[in-house]
Amino acid sequence: MARISVSANEEVIATGIGTTTVSNGRFVRIVNTTGATAAVFVVDANSAGIGSFTMLNNTVEVVEKHPEDKIYFLGTGALKVSRIGITA
Repeated sequence: MARISVSANEEVIATGIGTTTVSNGRFVRIVNTTGATAAVFVVDANSAGIGSFTMLNNTVEVVEKHPEDKIYFLGTGALKVSRIGITA
């Protein structure tokens, strides 16, 4: 089973196109407690789309990305994100 290593403070991101690199993290833990589903998007440093996924309420996901890639979401409320490391 993999373990996570916390490597930066948790951030709260509001809905909308404003983006964050999540402290230039390669692995990002995302927590959705908004009360609704959220559409999560990953874009590159130039804001060109890489991909997206739907995140259900009350779930946690780990996203792997390049450090300069940014994350944003569309939905209601705010998501909690933090840079982590993965260990064996």
